[in-house]
This record gives sequence, structure tokens and C-alpha cells, in this order.
Amino acid sequence: MFEVALILWLLSPVLGNTLRYIILGLLLTLLIAYLVRYYTPSRMVLQLENTIKTLRNTLKHAKANCPMDLTKLAEIGCQLTQVELSVPRIRGHLLDIGSLAMRKKYFQDLRGIFKTIMECNKEVKDIQTSVLRIIEAEHERQLCMRVEEERNIFNALMGHVEDIGLVRRRRPRNVDALPEHMV
Repeated sequence: MFEVALILWLLSPVLGNTLRYIILGLLLTLLIAYLVRYYTPSRMVLQLENTIKTLRNTLKHAKANCPMDLTKLAEIGCQLTQVELSVPRIRGHLLDIGSLAMRKKYFQDLRGIFKTIMECNKEVKDIQTSVLRIIEAEHERQLCMRVEEERNIFNALMGHVEDIGLVRRRRPRNVDALPEHMV
């Protein structure tokens, strides 16, 4: 309701009610055309397929670089394959629209198709998040190992330098020997 009032307020400078409603009708037509073009089930399935392909490549990268989590990645791969199996089913359902009776059934099932696509998108996003978490955990583990190696090298080097006497240990200053204005 608020949106309609806002649109009418924005169109209020337009003179004449008929011109205002013509512009409003054109805007509504453009919005519907945009929605029909970009939010059709076939386009949404195509976007889902592209997301699955990208996720499949990410999963391959994770399997190659995360040896500690191969069992978890294999389980995630099974989940992704199950989602991939839903895509041809949706496409098959969309291809069954041949006769007028099937089109009528299509419009009745349109809500179910959209729901299935949205569920698949949600599952793909969840799987993608899991894979990215595993990759980040492996990256963090590798960084921790590198920090530990560098600390060990530094400690060994400092121990070696102190052993041969190249570094003098600091001795605390005698506070009593300092003049008063420096204390």
C-alpha cells in the first residue's frame, strides 16, 4: 500500500490523471516484462546449473588441496550429485508442456516448480558454504604450520647466535647510579 502511495506521489507533478495512469501502466508493464524474461523457470534452472558447475570446480579444488577432510568432501560431493539429479527432473517437467492440457497443468504446477528450484538453490548455497569453510580451515591450518616453522627457525637461530656469543644479554641498569633528574 505504501509503495502505491509513493509512486502516485512521485507521479503527482504529471499533469492530468490520464497521463499519470498511462505512465503508471507503462511502468507496470515494464516490470512484468522484466519478471517474465529473467524469472522464468528455464532461466532459473540455467542459473542453477551454472552455480552447480562452479561449485563442482570448487569441490575439485578442495579435494586436491584439503587432504585432511577428504571424507567430508566426499559426503558433500554426494549431496551435490543429489541436487544435480533434481535439475534434469525439473527440466523434464518443463519439457512436458506440449499440449494445451499440459500447459494448464504447468500453470497449476508452476508454484511447485519454483519451490523446487528455490530448494535446490538453498541446498547448493549450503553446500557451497560448507566447501568454502573446509577450504578456509585448511588454509588456516597451513598458515599455523608455517608460523610454527618460522618460530622454530627463529628460536633455533637465536639460540645458535647466543651460544657463540654474538649477542650480548642486556643487563639491568643500576637505578641508584643514575642522577635524580633521570629517575
